[in-house]
Amino acid sequence: MQHEFDWNDLKFFLALHRSKRMVAAAQALGIDQTTIARRVRQLEKSIGAQLFTKSPDGYEVTPAGERILPMALEIERATGRAREEIGGEAGRASGTVRVGAPDGLGIHFVAPVLTQFQEEYPDIRIELLVRSRTFRLSRQEAHLTFSMALPTSGRLLARRMTEYHLGFYASRDYLAKHGTPKTIDDLKAHNYVGYVDELLPTDAMRYQVELGITNPVLFGSNSILAQREAIREGAGIGVLPAYVIHDDPDLVPILAPRHVLKRTMWILSHQSTEDLARVRLVSEYLQNATRASRARFVL
Repeated sequence: MQHEFDWNDLKFFLALHRSKRMVAAAQALGIDQTTIARRVRQLEKSIGAQLFTKSPDGYEVTPAGERILPMALEIERATGRAREEIGGEAGRASGTVRVGAPDGLGIHFVAPVLTQFQEEYPDIRIELLVRSRTFRLSRQEAHLTFSMALPTSGRLLARRMTEYHLGFYASRDYLAKHGTPKTIDDLKAHNYVGYVDELLPTDAMRYQVELGITNPVLFGSNSILAQREAIREGAGIGVLPAYVIHDDPDLVPILAPRHVLKRTMWILSHQSTEDLARVRLVSEYLQNATRASRARFVL
C-alpha cells in the first residue's frame, strides 16, 4: 500500500537520530514520545524501509536510515536558511544552535558564556552538549564544537580560539603523606590519575607518552572533572587544564613551570551550516569571550 510522504516526518527522524532515545527526542521537540514513535513509523511506511534498530545504547539508524540522513539534513539546513533570509525579522536571528564541548570546558567556561549570549539574543535557543568525545558535524550532532586538533578531512572549518596550559596537580593531603616529586622521574613512586586510554578522543591528550611517564593510571576517567575531584580527594597526581583550576586552594601545582604543557583550542563548524546567521553569531561570541578571558586559560 502506498503511503503519502510527509516532509515534516524528517524532523522527528533527525531528533531520534541525534538523541538516540524516544524520551530525549520528545523533550528536544517539546512533544510526547508517543508522537515521536508514531511519526517515525509513519515515515518508515512512506519510504517502505525500517530506519532504526533498537540497541542497549538507544536507537541506531539502519542502512536505509543512513541513506536518507544526508537528505534530511539538507532539508533541515535549507529550511533554516529560508527562515533566516525570508521569514524572520530583518537583522534578528532565531532558531537553535547546538554546541558540543568537553566537560571541563563546557561546564566551567562555555555554559556561563552562552548564558550571557542568550541574554543578548533571546530568540536563539542554545543546546550545550557536554561529552568527552568528538562530534560528527557533518551529521549536525552539533553546529559548533571545540577541538584540540585541526581536522584532517571533511568539509570542516576551524578557527583558533586560544592557547591553554595544563600542569601537574596533587592535593595537600596527598603530598603530606607521599612527599612532593621534584622531577618527572620522581613520579614513578606516585599514584597517577588520568584518562582511560582507549576512550581518549584525541592523541593531543596522551600526556604520559609525551612526557615519558610510565606509571599505570590507578584512577582513570574519561571526565576531566572526575579526575579533578579524584586528585582533590587524594587519589594521586594528575594533569589538569588551567580552566578547571580556578585557584583551588586544595590543589597544589607541582613540577611547574618546567613541565607546564601547552595546547591550542579550536572551534570547528561545518561548511553546510557556516552561512547560518545564528551559528555565526554564537561562534563569534565564543571567540570574543575566549580572547577576553585569556587569563583563565594560562598558568
